[in-house]
Amino acid sequence: MTTQSPEMAKVKRLVIWLIAVIIMADIIHVATIWAIPRVIMSRVMTVVAGNSEANVMAHMQRPDETSRTVVRPSPDLAYSICSLDLSKGAVHVVVPLSAPYSSVALYSSATDNYFVRNDRDTDGAPVDIVVVGKREPIPSNLPPSTTLIESPTDKGLVLVRRVIENDESFPALDEMRRTASCSTIKG
Repeated sequence: MTTQSPEMAKVKRLVIWLIAVIIMADIIHVATIWAIPRVIMSRVMTVVAGNSEANVMAHMQRPDETSRTVVRPSPDLAYSICSLDLSKGAVHVVVPLSAPYSSVALYSSATDNYFVRNDRDTDGAPVDIVVVGKREPIPSNLPPSTTLIESPTDKGLVLVRRVIENDESFPALDEMRRTASCSTIKG
């Protein structure tokens, strides 16, 4: 039977310690990469959607030099937002689009952008979508013009952006954007 020298025992302990440190670093790294987008989106949904309730379209005030809801909102864009909660059921979103440019984007709770349409994609027709969660049943009797979108998460965000051509055009644009809707489908 051979005995291990004290130096070899130290090296063995050092190797075991290094392996444990590497495993812990990997676990922390993976957990951080998984958590950061979800924490960011949770914060965005809280700050941007503000006090508006889930599955209801909210129209943000026109940004100015003091606006910092997001890092640097563009003063040339009018923003509308709907905080999605698909655990309450499917959500029907209808957004009339406007020239010179408008877009509708859907984001998951992990910041993934999983759907985008703009006025050029639809030839100016309204975006008419129903968003469902992965475990939710598909609503029956959807109109043929409605697009069904499956969300990768139960919570998310609908972001509508519209270009404001000039100060004079904003009142009419604001009136038109307020006709957009986001509502839970009762089923």
